[in-house]
Amino acid sequence: MFDLTWERSIPIINIDFKKVQSIFTAYDHDLIVIDHKAIHLGCRNSNFVVSTNKGRYLLRMAPVNEINNEIRAFELVKNKIRVPELLFHVLENDINIFIYQYIDGVSLQEHIIKNGYCEPALLRQAAESAAIIHNIPKEKIMGFEKYDLPPFETWYQLFLDNPTVKNRLGGNLHGRIQTLVSDKQEFLPVINEYNSFIHCDFRPANMLVDAGGQVYFVDWESAGLGHSLADAGQFFRYRSFFNASQIEEFERVYNENAIRKLPSDWVLLSLFMDLINPLQMLSSNQEMTAKANDLINVVEKTLMYFGY
Repeated sequence: MFDLTWERSIPIINIDFKKVQSIFTAYDHDLIVIDHKAIHLGCRNSNFVVSTNKGRYLLRMAPVNEINNEIRAFELVKNKIRVPELLFHVLENDINIFIYQYIDGVSLQEHIIKNGYCEPALLRQAAESAAIIHNIPKEKIMGFEKYDLPPFETWYQLFLDNPTVKNRLGGNLHGRIQTLVSDKQEFLPVINEYNSFIHCDFRPANMLVDAGGQVYFVDWESAGLGHSLADAGQFFRYRSFFNASQIEEFERVYNENAIRKLPSDWVLLSLFMDLINPLQMLSSNQEMTAKANDLINVVEKTLMYFGY
């Protein structure tokens, strides 16, 4: 349950002490690095806690790929919701190197697992922040990099027709998904109608809770114009940690802060929207057993929720 046990798709970058010191010297000549330790959460980017004579920092190293809107997104949201302060950025040898303010806390994902549920105050912060993110005017997203994607209506079938996905799901599960998608075609135009600036990975794993119970939102590389309901679907992907009253509270707080309110059937729409994510990830040619098993479990739970 949750993605804590997923295998990494890209190994953590092996960076030595001397290189860390040179990065921090470029940021601040008076900084002296004491040590650095890798954070093993995540699947692609490499993150390190770096202790210095001026306190701790987060060092983030992200290989250049198709899309990286992290800096643009940070500039858009930094005065609207809580995000760690971006202190330094440089591109070296096709690696984006960031130095961030270090937030002393745990991910909301870890917090939920430890307590067995999401505390109401933290859920309200997530709902309010989601609405504020989605309120950002579309014209402010003009400079963002975009994925070259086929029409939205084709996404589900694109992955259901993928041989790797078929093999990993098995015939029974694949058939049940196919039936659900075929039966819910009326969802597609509604989901497509709700588009805005989105985080695009709005999971509790990308939310940090500090000692004072404040939530900070991280990992903005994929942010851009997208389906608003995708963020909600990602947040509630592991539904066993949320009860009906919490979902109602999320809706209430979101709608209080949103320019465009959630549709009345947003829960069904967002869970259906999120179904595309495990299918897409299962299409990878990499063999990652723990990740695949968890994704299949997510798919199974979604099908059960819909009664399929």
